[in-house]
Amino acid sequence: MATRDSVENLLIEGHHIIQQAEEQLDQSNRNHFMMNEDYRNAQLELEKLAQNLNRVLASANAQQRDQLHRFQLVVNEKLNDMILDQIDVNRFE
Repeated sequence: MATRDSVENLLIEGHHIIQQAEEQLDQSNRNHFMMNEDYRNAQLELEKLAQNLNRVLASANAQQRDQLHRFQLVVNEKLNDMILDQIDVNRFE
């Protein structure tokens, strides 16, 4: 079973990663979809976070699963935004 502290730490770390991804998405949109190393790193961190969420979800209790699942939806939404922006850039280059 996942401990309360491990779930809380993952959520805190996850919020920080999401904030970085949002900043990179915003910056990319302002710079006409210029993808730099920081953008790619933010996307990679989101992917790692999604993997960690899946691992913790496997050992979470029902309440933790609900909380982690809702958070996972937010992570996936940001990750999808970043992927779709890259597809749009590649399409119009």
